[in-house]
Amino acid sequence: MKYHLVVIAGLLAVPMLDAQAQPHGTPAPRTLQYQPGAGGDFFCVNGNNRYTRALYGSHTDWRLETSDRPIFAVVKKGHHRNIRLVAQVDGKDYPLEEVRSCTARYFQGQRTYQIIGWGGAQLDIRVVALPDGEAAVWELASTGLAGRARIKALVSEIAQPRLSRNGDIGADKSGVLEPKGEPLQTLKLALDDAVTYMKVDVNVLSQLTQVDGARLYEAAADHYRQLAERIQFGTPDPFINTLGGALALAADGDWDGKTWLHGCIGWRMPLAGWRAGYLGDVMGWNDRAISHFDAYAKSQVTEVPATLPHPAQDSALHMARAEKRWGTQMYSDGYICRNPERNDQMHHYDMNLNYIDELLWHFQYDADTAYMRKMWPVLTRHLAWEKRNFDPDGDHLYDAYCCIWASDALYYSGGAVTHSSAYNYRGNRLAARIAELIGENPQPYRQEAEAILQAMNQRLWMPDKGVWAEYQEAMGLKRLHDHPAVWSIYTPIDCGACTPEQAYQATQYIDRQIPHIDVEQSGYQTISTSDWMPYAWSINNVAAAEVMHTALAYFEAGRADEGYRLMKANILDQMYYGQSPANFGQISHYDAARGECYRDFGDCIGISSRTLLQGLFGIIPQALDGQCIIRPGFPAEWDSASVSTPYLSYQFVRKNGKVRVEITQHFPQPLQIIFRQNLSGGQYRDIKGTTAQHQVIEFDLDYQPVKLAKYFNASVSDIFKNKYVSPRPQTTTLQIPVQGIGEWCHPTKTAEINDSVFRTKIVNGIFQMAGIPFSTPQKGQNIIYTSLWDNYPDAITIPLKGKASRAYLLMAGSTNHMQSRIDNGVVVVTYTDDTTDSLALRNPDNWCPIEQDYYIDGKAFSAPQPRPYRVCFGTGDVSRNLGSVVKLGGEYGRDIPGGAGQMLEMPLNPQKRLKSLTVRTLSNDVVIGLMAVTLQ
Repeated sequence: MKYHLVVIAGLLAVPMLDAQAQPHGTPAPRTLQYQPGAGGDFFCVNGNNRYTRALYGSHTDWRLETSDRPIFAVVKKGHHRNIRLVAQVDGKDYPLEEVRSCTARYFQGQRTYQIIGWGGAQLDIRVVALPDGEAAVWELASTGLAGRARIKALVSEIAQPRLSRNGDIGADKSGVLEPKGEPLQTLKLALDDAVTYMKVDVNVLSQLTQVDGARLYEAAADHYRQLAERIQFGTPDPFINTLGGALALAADGDWDGKTWLHGCIGWRMPLAGWRAGYLGDVMGWNDRAISHFDAYAKSQVTEVPATLPHPAQDSALHMARAEKRWGTQMYSDGYICRNPERNDQMHHYDMNLNYIDELLWHFQYDADTAYMRKMWPVLTRHLAWEKRNFDPDGDHLYDAYCCIWASDALYYSGGAVTHSSAYNYRGNRLAARIAELIGENPQPYRQEAEAILQAMNQRLWMPDKGVWAEYQEAMGLKRLHDHPAVWSIYTPIDCGACTPEQAYQATQYIDRQIPHIDVEQSGYQTISTSDWMPYAWSINNVAAAEVMHTALAYFEAGRADEGYRLMKANILDQMYYGQSPANFGQISHYDAARGECYRDFGDCIGISSRTLLQGLFGIIPQALDGQCIIRPGFPAEWDSASVSTPYLSYQFVRKNGKVRVEITQHFPQPLQIIFRQNLSGGQYRDIKGTTAQHQVIEFDLDYQPVKLAKYFNASVSDIFKNKYVSPRPQTTTLQIPVQGIGEWCHPTKTAEINDSVFRTKIVNGIFQMAGIPFSTPQKGQNIIYTSLWDNYPDAITIPLKGKASRAYLLMAGSTNHMQSRIDNGVVVVTYTDDTTDSLALRNPDNWCPIEQDYYIDGKAFSAPQPRPYRVCFGTGDVSRNLGSVVKLGGEYGRDIPGGAGQMLEMPLNPQKRLKSLTVRTLSNDVVIGLMAVTLQ
């Protein structure tokens, strides 16, 4: 770890920390390093990261590395340079990377700095890379320094000219971009409270006239402004609103002028596979999409028939992989080679599956039949290649051969694999649809798709676990490997190789079995890719793209809140807590083996574009069927949001039980808009729009508050005013005090429950909680208490009628540490056919003590996320993290002012008619209360 510390008269310096690889083992705690600005920027005050935000400029390997203070590095093989700035003020030197007061921002392709000092003077610096050359321009403006100051720009060699991974975080050693030796060039600029400019061409600095500098700078700034504004998000969450421009700039950095790259920095090379190829269509670059697909279509082998039979293993590599020999089943017609426009290079990955999946998504954005006909031979050769290589026994389940990002230690020994079978299902299903549109025979592809799906359901789906197996062995006992990694869950969901109910269940497996990791004290958790051991690279990692693809699957499964929370955990981890603002990195700080590693990785940029635009905002073009589905994945508390892309924009507003969506589309062919409302449990309702360019869809949310007034038996505030004296043990023992709270060490403990402020928030008999209307009175009794104490009934049953997809419950009651990790109560909904659904009330999972907030640290004190929404009776505040809202601290004595209720969501079967709802207490010490029920 390298520090620099210099004390300068009048301007105190601070320690500076170089970006570096994280030591193996337990990651060190972090604080939030960057914040979202009101204008959509990422900013930090007195940050310490160096050379961690790249400005890419033109589509070459040249880039300018920027820091949290004004020190820079040009990175291009053979031309690396460090550029540092020294302010000479009143005859003294002040290295600007060491000044005390510096606010840095990253926004719309620019890095800006505001430095305060020198007796109230101000220095503003902006830098932007030029989009049409290997160059960058700095703009420097000062106030209060006229006649007192000038800038020296010092150009030096970098400490390590031979970089391992292009100077990337976690791959190259810390300090490699620091200056070494005497300056190779010094440029002096006057600071006269006017604007001055300098430019670097490759690695040589020069001063610009004010006219030329302003012209170059503003032209570049305007270019990146338009680039950033092609994707715009407007949400209640400022951490999301920064991402439209960040996504566009990272994607542009991953483009080389012809194809999408493996990565912007550490892996800057062409690659046919992984998930960067989604970017062209999702970001609205139709021309780039076609360029990428055309380039790799020319990389498909077309004149090498498969003449050598299976198996063809490489004996020199101990039979572990295929022999690289033309004419084998692997290296023959249909195989897509590594580099664009080269079909004579063998590689050790199956890049076909990802490339074809991205091509099929292209046709969902633009169903251009002329381009479909052009690419039809590419698609059919691919499907034939997959079939003969990975399903040679014809059982319609496919082996997987290095076909996803997490491939480097995966092997299935010819088994039947979930993720590769799912990709081939989607490939054949959409090939059948394309065949129909261009006059080819769809039947073989439709039959194969149906057979794959049937085989997956019969052999790989595990009904008892509600998830797919990782694979079934081809030899030996032919067992199912029943602990799937996340790629064996998100891939079949993403490929549509499941029912909505299967998708919903499979994501619940992730909740239960995949390790979850707290992102500091943010309240959000990221995940690892599997629970497999021992460690091998790509098998059990915390990888950003895998987290984002899993979040997309949650959105696709109708679990919007969970998808949003997982997505935001990754965003916070990478972009705000991490060393690089707005980073779409590869490996997380929480990865035990590698730590934070690689920036702006193509795989993560690509799938993040889909997670944000197809998942969170739910824009899902289906041009092959002439429609576009809009299925927002917004958190329950969002009442408004907006999105703008080159092909579709909309504004979403939810108010007074109604939803209004104003939509404008610009697809190549107008598509019918379908708004898909999530009904939970994998169920949806479609509201049909039209093909009009501009349209408005409005509908009621159909909330039905249930009238409970005649069943109320108490006021919420009564709970600890009672004496709970029977039944009691008939032996001498330790037990809960008669007031229903405390224990033998604190026998007089009580809590004041006061819902008077909560009642003032009720309007016309309705309290709005996270968008859900609850019917509750402003005066009088307002709860049905149940208990095993004689004070209240053990259970209460409320008649229901009609149908509903879910019930929202506003509840409050008691629990304590002696009733932890056990069901305290249960809510049972009975249908008219006497079948039931139930929701267990379990401390701490979803049942909270009325008087206090749980202390949760993700260690000794852990609880499932997300937490239930709670309402503070003393303030009316609603939050999933009520403790932070009402500013509770510490692990003990976390009393909530006035106490709190909670909202629970209970999925129901919308096909069945309702008969009743029963609330029943199960634990001896507790009181379970129902305040309101709303059906949807």
